[in-house]
Amino acid sequence: MLTADEVRAALPTAHREIVDGLLAFAAADARFRFIELCCSAARGAADELSDLDLGLGVRDDAWPEATGAILPALRGLGEVVDALEHRIPEWGERPHLRVFVQYGSGPQLDLVALPADSRAGLPPGSVPLYDPDGRLAKPMDPPIRRATAADVAEWTFLGWVALLDLDKYLRRGSAWEALERLHEARGYVWRLIAVASGVEYPAYGITSLLDAPGDPAIPAEMSETTATLDVARLTTAARVLAGRLEAASAAAGGAAGEPPDHRRLAAYAMERLSQSARSTLRSGRGPGCRAASRPRSPTR
Repeated sequence: MLTADEVRAALPTAHREIVDGLLAFAAADARFRFIELCCSAARGAADELSDLDLGLGVRDDAWPEATGAILPALRGLGEVVDALEHRIPEWGERPHLRVFVQYGSGPQLDLVALPADSRAGLPPGSVPLYDPDGRLAKPMDPPIRRATAADVAEWTFLGWVALLDLDKYLRRGSAWEALERLHEARGYVWRLIAVASGVEYPAYGITSLLDAPGDPAIPAEMSETTATLDVARLTTAARVLAGRLEAASAAAGGAAGEPPDHRRLAAYAMERLSQSARSTLRSGRGPGCRAASRPRSPTR
């Protein structure tokens, strides 16, 4: 792991100036107890297009009042194009505040503030930039670092459901919605491929695969799962993706220790997609589908 000084030195100038300003802000206000840098910047691999992914610890007795000082401080670090404060839905009731800032100089800052005592250590791939209390001195292993067998089963199930939805929307004549479901199903396949490849943080899918050391573990067939609003292309891409989903699910299940059993759902989905493919070949268009037209029914 790189040191804080090495990471800072590797940052592009605009990014480094923002980080230095944030460090000065935290050091001058005792309510803020650590700053953690994550992702590509923490690996020393940031370029001018990289985000600054940061964690900011707030002293527990100052939570949440101290969070009101964060965005004004970030606005003082450079020209701000726009900014957003919100809560991350997946975090539920866990105390936190996400602040996203787009700077005119280029960097995007993605910062999550949380009560400092809620952190038990430093996750792999992160670097402590500021930690006067030593909260980040020991390593921690966050649950999201790896997928469980339950995760694999859920992602497999949802992948098949997305492909069934795709088939439904093709039959209704809504290619736009079918295309959206194709992207959704592919997202679950990326997660399963990441699990099978032993990549950390598989829930982030293609991002984790591309960030992993060495060559990305991306099957060549995945390039055939892309499509436009062309019905024949959508149908073909969906069938290719169904095959990748089946293979990735089996491989991920083996890696997680318990292959998921969704064989009946998989067989049902693949038969539906095969019917759509046969209909496309006969008609040259698809099962009642008008590529960019309005759907026939408002029912979803």
